[in-house]
Amino acid sequence: MNRRDLVLGGALGLAAAGAAAQNAYAGAPAKASKPYIPSNYGQTMEILFTTSTDLNAFMPPGLTAVDPHRAFIKAERVKLRSPEADQMPAAFAQYDQICITTMATTPEFGPRHRNILMWENRAWAVGSTLLAVKRWGKVEMTQVFELDHKLVAQGTPVPIYITVEQDGHSLMSFAGALDGVKRVEHPAYPGFYVGGDPGQDLTALTLDASEFSHPVYGSGTLSFGDNPADRGPPGPGKGWSASLLKDIHVEGCVFQDFSFTRTYGGEMKTVRKALPGNGRSRL
Repeated sequence: MNRRDLVLGGALGLAAAGAAAQNAYAGAPAKASKPYIPSNYGQTMEILFTTSTDLNAFMPPGLTAVDPHRAFIKAERVKLRSPEADQMPAAFAQYDQICITTMATTPEFGPRHRNILMWENRAWAVGSTLLAVKRWGKVEMTQVFELDHKLVAQGTPVPIYITVEQDGHSLMSFAGALDGVKRVEHPAYPGFYVGGDPGQDLTALTLDASEFSHPVYGSGTLSFGDNPADRGPPGPGKGWSASLLKDIHVEGCVFQDFSFTRTYGGEMKTVRKALPGNGRSRL
């Protein structure tokens, strides 16, 4: 069974798991008398890179890349927190995801993250509002512990590897080391632009709060591949291959702890209403 059959063949299961995940996300906020607990937290590895490919090709109408040749990987281990999520098995309360992200902008809302492709290691995480850019993938990422932070601080680099595979094919591979040398700045995290494909509103999502801490810097090499067995349509849009990104040059990376909170329902602001049609009018 290939990756697409796995995801599409379990549609009912995905819907049920997706609904459970949304309920977990939407837990009631903690009372003032209780310790603050972020709604999402974990670890993230951000790999900043340049590409000769024009990233505006992946923008829906109304959205423009801040720098059409600069993007970054967000490799995240995420844990959900809410009264519901705390009662759920780990398989439905935590997940790994790899995002190919760039900063995009509109005149009204300014620069925000735009995830142009995302791989999730949980099938239920694929079936969500970001389905157009989300896919299932086997994600592997080196664990980084407190001892590794101490080794880097003492001058000993720590190797780190991140891979995404489908059906035995490598879709993304990063090989590098955390050496403590700061080459890049952490990308701003004001929120996201979501949707915008035909039939979807383009919206600006604002986070209530976010926090990043305990950074350790490094660098490495990054490459993208494709899955010949994937039956998705070729070219940018839903089903595009990351191998379309050419001439990749890593500028640096940063591994750190992170958390964020968001209020579900009221944090989405409309940039533009949905456009008609079945194709991508920008391409």
